[in-house]
Amino acid sequence: MFGLLWNTKQATSLLGLVACLVSCAISQDGLTPASALFDPPRGPVVWVDRPPADCSVGSSGPTLNPRNAIRYARLAAIDALAAGSLEVDVQTITGVGSGEGFEMSAQSLSGTLTDARVPALWAETNPGQRGRRRLKQVYALACWPDADLSSLPELDYPRWLIEPPNEAGRVCATGIAGPTWKSGNQPKSALRDGRLALAVALESRIEKRVFDDGRGVARMARQIDPSASALARAAGAEELEKDWLDTGGVGPMGLPDVLYGLVCIED
Repeated sequence: MFGLLWNTKQATSLLGLVACLVSCAISQDGLTPASALFDPPRGPVVWVDRPPADCSVGSSGPTLNPRNAIRYARLAAIDALAAGSLEVDVQTITGVGSGEGFEMSAQSLSGTLTDARVPALWAETNPGQRGRRRLKQVYALACWPDADLSSLPELDYPRWLIEPPNEAGRVCATGIAGPTWKSGNQPKSALRDGRLALAVALESRIEKRVFDDGRGVARMARQIDPSASALARAAGAEELEKDWLDTGGVGPMGLPDVLYGLVCIED
């Protein structure tokens, strides 16, 4: 009888422990709601699947350094926007090998893109340890200057993060900086990122080659480099005009303690 009572109490304790694990978690600051640990992934915003007219979407998978995922997504968006204006050279080789016919094709695309804009970024995230979300996919929206961005959704952060000011005589872009050991370094890092985003959009040389061996798998090599003049112009941005620290991870990247900064130059 005593053993039965002990086992019953033990089972009750285990149930209580499981209930606590489901409803709360221990952290350095005390009890944290389990929703922070089991936060569902964020779905993409509307423009990811239906970009506005005169805009294109690019994306990047996760990288060891989130900054690289952002940069790759921006470049992919610029590449997609420029695709319709690049010079294309197609070469096709046909022949017979091992008793079967084959066909190989190579496309070479090159050109210069100017005056593009990257007004929006968005990231899908997965829950990680201790409520820290991890990047799953990063999306970027690239647009021509006259694109109508009024359809972009209203979100719980400053509008300029996804729609930098479009004023006559000025060009703006958003720079992003992740958390650092020294918070004073974040504004400088966001400024550098914003300058690069400006330079890539102002003028970039695009070289892309696509190889298709006829077996259903195509290989692509792409290089996008901002011009020296674009880098020099972007360097004219000496400070962030606006900044916003996302302490809760509700911003476009979905990660906490990310600093967003607005970088502008005279056009």
